[in-house]
Amino acid sequence: MRSILITRPRYESATHYLYHWSALLVQVARSGGNKIFDLEKKRASRKNVESYLGKRKPSVVIFNGHGDTHSVAGQDGEELIVSGQNADLLKGCVVFIRACSAGKVLGLEIMKLGGTSFIGYKEPFRFYSNEKEYLSKPLEDDYARPFFEASNQVGVSLIKGKTAKEADENSRKVYRKIISRLLTSNASNSFVIPDLLWNMHHQVCYQKEEK
Repeated sequence: MRSILITRPRYESATHYLYHWSALLVQVARSGGNKIFDLEKKRASRKNVESYLGKRKPSVVIFNGHGDTHSVAGQDGEELIVSGQNADLLKGCVVFIRACSAGKVLGLEIMKLGGTSFIGYKEPFRFYSNEKEYLSKPLEDDYARPFFEASNQVGVSLIKGKTAKEADENSRKVYRKIISRLLTSNASNSFVIPDLLWNMHHQVCYQKEEK
């Protein structure tokens, strides 16, 4: 049985979408008989994250939220993991950070301090949403769906025991499949293609080589 920690802050429109789409990852984890630590809303705090990482030592950690090159945030923008402060708590973990730019500095530091592998984004993670019509039902938003289906594949793969390299490639396959479908159809959401390509291009994967 694998232990999986997922953060799901929710306090404005972007995290509202992340919250609901990452709920699908929680479902996958539970259906596979894993031990799941679902830190949602106010539970996505630095105090809780540090406590769970220190005491429960999850094997897979998935962060959803806002971020920058040096940090990833939780509820109300509170910094959860910060370069130079507590990234060492992710030693021995497989880490996926779905947040802007955390792959540029923080991801490399996590690996330097003993992380098993890391997937994230070296530039801002982009997505569209049709909030006017779908804020109350984000899983039905066709503007957002392509971005979250592709990025969710990282989490699904890691939860199912795939390596980071496999998860990264599985995600890229979904990106390519979605982009191909949008290119060959008259879909009303085909305008999202440039930003799908952006996310795919800036998705980074770091994995320690097996000895």
